[in-house]
Amino acid sequence: MKKIQIITAVDRIPVTSLVGMSRVSKTKVKVPSGISWQPLPIKPHAQLSITDKVEDKNTVWTAKLVFKTCEEFEERGRWAYRCRLSDGRYRLIGSSERPFPVASIGENMPENVTENQLNEVTVSWQSALFVPFISE
Repeated sequence: MKKIQIITAVDRIPVTSLVGMSRVSKTKVKVPSGISWQPLPIKPHAQLSITDKVEDKNTVWTAKLVFKTCEEFEERGRWAYRCRLSDGRYRLIGSSERPFPVASIGENMPENVTENQLNEVTVSWQSALFVPFISE
């Protein structure tokens, strides 16, 4: 039976902080201890879609995270993102190795002041490995 999973929070960290991360199974990773995740102020709820496809007999996993925020993203470095699910688990988008997640930011300037003026952030990441959960 499929469980309803909703993204309740999004955090980010520079990908260099994930050096030393290890896979504990096909679907889980263990991140280094002592990481200080930077919480992002998002409008509930973010959207995460994960797809897979086979290219040249290899599976490629793609994660696409979309959220709205009032924050100005002035630092455009390489970031990894942690998505908190409604059941308390976390999904990790990114790693300390290439390819890195790519974020694009759309600024919304509507003609009416009562309409949405939040920035829309789209983060996409492709990997040859499953988009993992973070192991405790």
